[in-house]
Amino acid sequence: MAARTSVPVLLLTGFLGSGKTSLLARWLKAPEFAGAMVIVNELGEVGIDDRLVESSSDTPLLLDNGCACCAAGEDLTATLERLFWDRLHRKIPKFSWVLIETTGVADPAPILDRLARHSLVSERYHVAGVVTTFDSRRGPAQLARHPECMSQLEHASAAILTKTDIASEAEIAAARDAIARVRHDAPVLTSSRSDLSAAAVIAAMARATPPRAHRHHGHGDHVHAAHSGHVTSAFAALPRDVDADALAAALGAAMAKFGPGLLRLKGFARTAPHGAWRVAQAMPGDGVAITEPPVAIDDSAKAGLTIIAQDVEARTIADAILADLATPVTA
Repeated sequence: MAARTSVPVLLLTGFLGSGKTSLLARWLKAPEFAGAMVIVNELGEVGIDDRLVESSSDTPLLLDNGCACCAAGEDLTATLERLFWDRLHRKIPKFSWVLIETTGVADPAPILDRLARHSLVSERYHVAGVVTTFDSRRGPAQLARHPECMSQLEHASAAILTKTDIASEAEIAAARDAIARVRHDAPVLTSSRSDLSAAAVIAAMARATPPRAHRHHGHGDHVHAAHSGHVTSAFAALPRDVDADALAAALGAAMAKFGPGLLRLKGFARTAPHGAWRVAQAMPGDGVAITEPPVAIDDSAKAGLTIIAQDVEARTIADAILADLATPVTA
């Protein structure tokens, strides 16, 4: 009888804006992840990151409108179970890996617990590693403020220090020290402009020591997520042919008004005069960016902004941005 094999799973974590999606898009072009299945988990009613992940094989799956450690957790195990049966019955091609990108406010502890407790998933899949991205400039501050960021590092098989091309030597040193205080025995890789190879990540996971046990909020034997403050999400639908300068101004005004309460803003806009797709992003410390998308965006995409906020309602921020866009600019 042939030996039963299980599919390796890479759990990609990291706080909001730390560069997970850009790295994932690069890795999927590498031969090491040829034939990989991708699951992108987002917080918000409209998916953004899944459209920015370019795969040469299967279309990325999306677990939207929930965090994989909370509302969408059961969807994750159900998705993995469905993929197994579809693969067994040859409805889909065989896949060599499953890569799961979690939302930036996900705590990996309950995700790992849920995967281990599901009988079929634990039998047919195994977690090859937890890879955590850590922003070389903002990471230490995020670590101090957000327990999710702490848990992401605590459970890291390998940490990736991102955005080193735009960080100072002092910032990079501080980020390395912050990682070492939490997970001193995890390999630390660096990424400049998302240039880290898939081969380097796989090698780091292979030599990693298992994360030590950590305490988490629980009920009975189940692990519950640690979350900071009151986190909400909202979607602000944008009109076609929105003026890019007006949009940038509205996003800048929202950042100035709501400060660190605006954790992350990301979305697609169709800009004047010809409805060209643009990616709009805003985050404290990074400012506002409206850029060309790295991959083609088809017309099935929904123009609008997904806003994630803490201790302020994301809907309030969305309404403020839309109100600014609706207000005529006077000379």
